[in-house]
Amino acid sequence: MKCDLIFYLARRTSYCEKALKKQLEELSLGLNTVTASTTPVMLGEKLVESFGRCNLVFIIGGLGFTGRNGLSDVLSKALSATKVTIADTWKLRNNIGKQYGYMIRCGRQMIIALPDKPEELREMFTPALISCIKDVCNV
Repeated sequence: MKCDLIFYLARRTSYCEKALKKQLEELSLGLNTVTASTTPVMLGEKLVESFGRCNLVFIIGGLGFTGRNGLSDVLSKALSATKVTIADTWKLRNNIGKQYGYMIRCGRQMIIALPDKPEELREMFTPALISCIKDVCNV
């Protein structure tokens, strides 16, 4: 099974991609595509493309920004027009950094938003998150 990765206003992209791949290898998952986005509109387009290919999409970056370009605000606005409820959204605890991550699940599709620091990304791969990923990906 494969998933997609979208970098959004991210730094340290190669380090983050390497850290994510290591976590995914342990789940026998790989990456279909790795793309980047610098605007909310472009991010929306990339998400639509990704969900046409797979059920799991990682977004890395954008969590430290506030306002209309901040990932939290962008996802909140985008999801307000969908069937996603607050019960479908989980905050991922970050014990070593300032930005929380997010997991958003609607049926068999899932978005996992993570900060653009590899050490924080690895910290967020808890047993609970891994269990949800396994459920969506049937692994």
